[in-house]
Amino acid sequence: MAGSKTGSLIGIDVGGTFTDCVLIDSKGKSIVEKTFTTPEDPSKGVMNGLEKFAANSGLTITDFLSGVVRIVHGTTITTNAVLTARGAKTGFLTTDGFRDVLLMRRGVREEQFNSKYAPPTPLVPRNLTYTVAERVDCEGRQIVPMDSSGALDAIRKLKRRGVESIAVSFLFSFLNPIHEQEMAALLKEEFPEAYVSLSTQVLPQLRAYERHSTTALNAYVSPILARYLDHLTARLQSAGFRGRLLIMQSNGGVMAPEMAARFGCRTLLSGPAGGPVAGIFCGQRASYKDLITMDMGGTSFDVSFIKNGEVSFTTQGSVGGHAMAFPVLDIRTVGAGGGSIAWVDEGGVLHVGPASAGADPGPICYGRGGIEPTVTDADLVLGYLGAEDFLGGKFRLDFEAAQKGIEERIAKPLGIEIARAAEGIGRLVNSTMADAIRLVSIGEGYDPRQCVLVVAGGAGAVHAAAIARELEIRTLLIPREASVFCAAGMLLSDLKHDYVRTLSGELANLSQKMVQDLYLDMEAEALATLSEEGMQAGDVILSYAVDLKYVGQFHEVTIPFASLSENFAELQKSFEAQHKRLYGYNLLGQSIEALHWRLTAIGRTERPSDFGRLPSKSQDKVPRQRSREVIFDGQKVIADVYEGCQLNSRAMVQGPAIVEEPTTTVVVPPQCTLRVNDFGDYELSL
Repeated sequence: MAGSKTGSLIGIDVGGTFTDCVLIDSKGKSIVEKTFTTPEDPSKGVMNGLEKFAANSGLTITDFLSGVVRIVHGTTITTNAVLTARGAKTGFLTTDGFRDVLLMRRGVREEQFNSKYAPPTPLVPRNLTYTVAERVDCEGRQIVPMDSSGALDAIRKLKRRGVESIAVSFLFSFLNPIHEQEMAALLKEEFPEAYVSLSTQVLPQLRAYERHSTTALNAYVSPILARYLDHLTARLQSAGFRGRLLIMQSNGGVMAPEMAARFGCRTLLSGPAGGPVAGIFCGQRASYKDLITMDMGGTSFDVSFIKNGEVSFTTQGSVGGHAMAFPVLDIRTVGAGGGSIAWVDEGGVLHVGPASAGADPGPICYGRGGIEPTVTDADLVLGYLGAEDFLGGKFRLDFEAAQKGIEERIAKPLGIEIARAAEGIGRLVNSTMADAIRLVSIGEGYDPRQCVLVVAGGAGAVHAAAIARELEIRTLLIPREASVFCAAGMLLSDLKHDYVRTLSGELANLSQKMVQDLYLDMEAEALATLSEEGMQAGDVILSYAVDLKYVGQFHEVTIPFASLSENFAELQKSFEAQHKRLYGYNLLGQSIEALHWRLTAIGRTERPSDFGRLPSKSQDKVPRQRSREVIFDGQKVIADVYEGCQLNSRAMVQGPAIVEEPTTTVVVPPQCTLRVNDFGDYELSL
């Protein structure tokens, strides 16, 4: 991968078990490090990874960081704050008479066939929700001026209740922000230490619950993220870093720490967002366009679908059951990873996950105090992992402890042999991951058999062949950087910001001049934001889209368009074609309604331009290092074990075989062929 012309680039992805770090130096050489995540303070794991890079370079941490021009950081800080209910103590201010919109949610049971379903605990309890007399109508006209004395009373009550953050979301404020602006001025005067989140800044669009929920999420997580970024920035600066720190977003772009602190909700799904970006890059250079990316880490399994080199987005995301309506990469996540815990219920049925052993204590074989068997323990017992080869031989796995744990907690309760128990764990977790892939492919009208499976994550290449076989996928692409795939993808991401405005009505009746005025406003805001982040106007790329639906429908379809001069008749044709593809029918003669007009602004960053090609000489004889006993489909076979670093481009390995990389393992089942392409990535044919 070609690096920066001025210095090194580093991508860091903090996962549930490992913190993945990838460095691309000025000569294009890539170096990978993995450290255990430190949940009590994730910045420790980040600094541990940087210190490993420095030690490997023979430099002090100060001298090493002086040569780093950019660090891109993906974090799970905000996601964990929501999932563990440890965000900032938050108050909520809304329009009089609408106090319970957050509690009422969408007014339907999300899991319609689950009679025991209960909505998640609200981020903002009812006793911290206050209303203010004010009203703007559905056309943006002020009907009732804001009651300033009532607003001050609500602010003082929240201050006495000890809230740290306040979300403000008034009815129809997205059409006229005057009352939210007045409330912000009162908060600045009366409660200046409070973090304030305004819906007109976070998500100025139609649909009250989604807008309220997104604004509340932003208020709930932003103070937590701001403190973390201040702490991390201080540690980096004290260690000698003078480059640029960027934060990964849920939309596949990056942003400055100052923007991340203001809009923390945009990082809620930032952890896996680098995966599809890297998947597109690796797929395109290998001439593959229709892809399914899978990333199996220690705690979770993330999957996304890429059609013709374009990743899918959604505005219907959620975290912990709380809605967020800004655009995010359409990544589906299930609790299936190397650390997923296997257990037997009272009825004698085997389960795997969703609970994970995480980084502390981790799987039994890590020898860090874990007592519950995990997927990693099963992989070790089946021979897929080598006890002496984990993390490039730097970390020895305890085979006997893993075997004993599976025997006592799985094999004996089920009355089966240890090997069968380990295989059962593997089959269950593979089935869970295959179902997630079906959800993003078959569930969206695509045939996974026509796609290439791009495999990532430290545990991904161990299980990928079995998953692909279940889905009848014939070709797998396994990048050399598979174990740090998301971290590598972050280095390929540009500055990116999404904007939205609401102008609803039948498309044929809307004024094109009003639409253009909306975009002029959004473009000015986008250029100002990117200018704050150091971008010149000439380096900014703008793209446009609109949410359309048939009149009477509830769900809309987002339709991109090339320029503001595109007429509405072309938009209608594009909508009908997309609606037909998604749902199999069109409503001929039915009017089309527009809701939200969207702008995406991209500021191109300096990034690695390409992976360097490996020497193209053929390798007639691949050097086998050793062999070990491996179990495939209940049969014990002897599999050759190869060192990945000794496989040149065009090298071929016939299964059964194991290819060891320092931070991942590639399992090649019997009757399968693995070859190395010109970029050093593995292509596995079933």
